[in-house]
Amino acid sequence: MSFKKLGVSMALSKKLESLGFKEAFEVQEKVIPHAVGRKDLAVRAKTGSGKTLAFGVPLAQLIEKKGKIQAMILTPTRELAVQVNREIRKFIECNTALIYGGVKYDRQFQALRHADLVIGTPGRILDHIERGTLRGEPEFLVLDEADKMLDMGFLPDVRKIMNSVPPRKVWLFSATLSSKITGLMKGRNFKIIEVGDEMPQKIKHYYVETHQKISKLREILTHEKALIFCSTKGMTHRIADILKIPSLHGNLTQNAREKSLKKFREGARYLVATDVAARGIDVPAVEVVINFDLPKDSSTYIHRSGRTGRAGKEGKIVNIIRRDDHDTLRKIIRELRLDVNRL
Repeated sequence: MSFKKLGVSMALSKKLESLGFKEAFEVQEKVIPHAVGRKDLAVRAKTGSGKTLAFGVPLAQLIEKKGKIQAMILTPTRELAVQVNREIRKFIECNTALIYGGVKYDRQFQALRHADLVIGTPGRILDHIERGTLRGEPEFLVLDEADKMLDMGFLPDVRKIMNSVPPRKVWLFSATLSSKITGLMKGRNFKIIEVGDEMPQKIKHYYVETHQKISKLREILTHEKALIFCSTKGMTHRIADILKIPSLHGNLTQNAREKSLKKFREGARYLVATDVAARGIDVPAVEVVINFDLPKDSSTYIHRSGRTGRAGKEGKIVNIIRRDDHDTLRKIIRELRLDVNRL
């Protein structure tokens, strides 16, 4: 379906078409009419389903260039904030302010003075609210990847933000919708929208058991573009050092993280990362996700899987496990109803 048929203005529809967005994805078809109609929404949609446009297009239609904060987008990590800002600025006409920690305040102070849309992480945004450098009553608040905010302990900050600068409408997006997540919508007459299966059918799942995980990793790496997940910063650094590949983990500076992502986008075949650091990665060509360390729960498995098989393409997940990982793998298989084959 075209964006025009979803209630998007002619001018914005033409802009989107010029950027290559001719037909809306499922999440966009289901969300945009309700968002443009100014409804509260709780949306279950996996990473890679097209949700940035699902909330970005309505914002582009509903807010104007006034030099006054009319909307905020909260993301769990700086990488995702940067990604969302980069995508939205391709078609939105208003001023955006990118707000996250680990950088100096001066430029953020200046951006907030003229911002129509604020995009950033809960901690630094709350910091600005408490300093008095971000104030007002934005009409729209987008909570992107709310389940990851829960995992990272950000929900108290999110609640404080919602109480300090109360939005009129909230659009919540998450790969899973637990009662804790939807509890953020308490007191609101929100509509639940669920998009597709939590795990796309085009992703194939495999496992391999070994006691020599690094040797096995070397063995299974092929010409395919692969994203490798580790559970610790130390192991991530070790694999990056052994394989001489770019990495993403919390001990890196923001500049080093951006350089690693740039290398991966522009030609490096492999990237190794922790879960937190990998949020917001947008590399459509990732062909395989390798779980060097098995995630502890099905929610994290879903998020990792969202890095491949994006926009309806085929993808592959390879889990490298030890003998004592079988119970965890069986639990994930049971909860997500996966068909996992031995590699």
